[in-house]
Amino acid sequence: MKKGMKIISIDDEPSVLKCLEQVLKSHGYELLVFSDAEEGLKALREHDDVGLALLDIRMPKKNGFEIYKELRSFKKIPVLFVTAYPASFTAKSDDLVQIWKREFADGSTDIIYKPFDVSTLFEKVEGLVGPMED
Repeated sequence: MKKGMKIISIDDEPSVLKCLEQVLKSHGYELLVFSDAEEGLKALREHDDVGLALLDIRMPKKNGFEIYKELRSFKKIPVLFVTAYPASFTAKSDDLVQIWKREFADGSTDIIYKPFDVSTLFEKVEGLVGPMED
C-alpha cells in the first residue's frame, strides 16, 4: 500500500483513537478518527480514497457490526475490528460468525483484541492492505 493511505477509525474511546492516530500516522498512514458512528459512516461515504476501516464493536447508538453491515452496502474495503470483547465471546457471537463465514476467509476482514501491542496492530493492518511502500 502506498505511503499516506487513508484509514478511518470509529471507536467511542478517545484514548484508543488517540493511540491509533499517533501510531499509524507515525508510520505514514493518514488517519481520520471518529467517536460517533454516524459521523464515521458519513466520512466513509464521502472519501473514495479510504483503504481501511478500523471499527470498535461495542459502542453506543450503533455497534461495529451494524456499522460494518451499513458500510458493506456501499463500499467494499478491508475492515479491522478493534474490540475489548474477549476472543471467547467474539468466537461465539452470531454476528461475527456470519461475518467470518462471508468475509474473514477471503482476507478482507480481521479482528484485534484490546489491549493490543503495536507490532500486532501493524501485522493486522499490513495483512489487510499490504506492506507500506514509498
